[in-house]
Amino acid sequence: MSLGFSHNMMLAVYGTAWRIARPVLDRNKRLKYGLSQRLVPSGWSKRAHVWIQAASGGEAYLAWQMLREMPDDQQMTILLTSCTKQGIEVLEKAREWAAAEKGYLDVIVNYFPYDQPHLMARAVEMVAPKAVVLLETELWPGLMTACAVQNVPVTVFNGRMNPRSLAGYLATVNFWRRIRPAMVHAISDQDARRYAALFGEQGIYRMNNIKFDSVSAAGAKGKNPLLGKVFKKNTPLVVLGSVREEEEESILDLIVRLKEARPKTSIALFPRHMERVGLWEMMLNGANLPIVLRSKITEPPAPGTVILWDTFGELGHAYQLARAVFVGGSLAPLGGQNFLEPLAAGKNPVIGTSYHNFQWAEGLIAEKLVYSMESVDDVFEQMMRVLKRPAKPEAVHKRFAAWLKDRQGGTKQVVNALLLLLKRVI
Repeated sequence: MSLGFSHNMMLAVYGTAWRIARPVLDRNKRLKYGLSQRLVPSGWSKRAHVWIQAASGGEAYLAWQMLREMPDDQQMTILLTSCTKQGIEVLEKAREWAAAEKGYLDVIVNYFPYDQPHLMARAVEMVAPKAVVLLETELWPGLMTACAVQNVPVTVFNGRMNPRSLAGYLATVNFWRRIRPAMVHAISDQDARRYAALFGEQGIYRMNNIKFDSVSAAGAKGKNPLLGKVFKKNTPLVVLGSVREEEEESILDLIVRLKEARPKTSIALFPRHMERVGLWEMMLNGANLPIVLRSKITEPPAPGTVILWDTFGELGHAYQLARAVFVGGSLAPLGGQNFLEPLAAGKNPVIGTSYHNFQWAEGLIAEKLVYSMESVDDVFEQMMRVLKRPAKPEAVHKRFAAWLKDRQGGTKQVVNALLLLLKRVI
């Protein structure tokens, strides 16, 4: 398929920007992992029926949920990719799960290539997928152009798009329409309208968020793996989850104030990005706080310790043991992080006012299942109220289950849509 002179010119400019940025990107702490795979070496991947791209850890869980929903009669090879180390770790767990539970699926996990046009052309040619799935907000010009040229349909599932992103895309609307996805399934009416404004209305659908299928309002069953190893039973615990770099100063202030008010309450601090752990260690030591790295714990530390989490995959278990929870990405204008997981653990999370990535969950805030606070002072006051009188997990589960009831089923919708697309392509 030929995309025309103007498209190729814009793609050339895009490729030049990548070449200029590459020396900096190659030294980036977050991108140094899997650098060789990002350059699509020979043998980077074998052929696959479907290529699913999940930007980071959150989207990787969505990809895993899609694997769970694949019907038992679908033998296929699926390539899962991610841009981050955390995303790859989740996808590797998904691959191991699929090998044990869905042996008819052959799952490959690789780092997502740099989106340089020539690299993506090589990657798409190597994988030769029948369809490519982009999760949430990812629109990659290099990948989508390579797919258009090689007649590979692209789909966007769990799609969301904020007004600022739409404005940016509309500045080059003709470029994007030449490589438009075959279909977009968006998680809200507003998101669907934004995608329609960019790509036209054909193939734009509304879906329930896959995140709603990956949480259960029934509560976790079985013994918590952190109990007895990291925390003693009934240890008063505050969990600060998914804390972002831009809100670190505020969170440090929050930790100091919580320690002064509740010296025997332990605090579990989970930075959103692992490369911030070293800096957090310096800041906490500089504030003369009693800290220990999660990776160094061999037995439960004394009550009142700040545990700095430097391992991935245990945030959900910590939420289950918490008395009070704060979810980050919300005290700075970052759009928030996922606060469904603490709700599933029976805890009412406290967040800031920046949660535009989760506009679909405003009902949870209106119903006081999630507390959105204006400032770090308000967050502290609300955390103290929750610590003094936490809600019973059973009551939170019941209210959350009622809210979830009509919002699940999105995964099955998009998996069925993908399978129908594959039938048409094959």
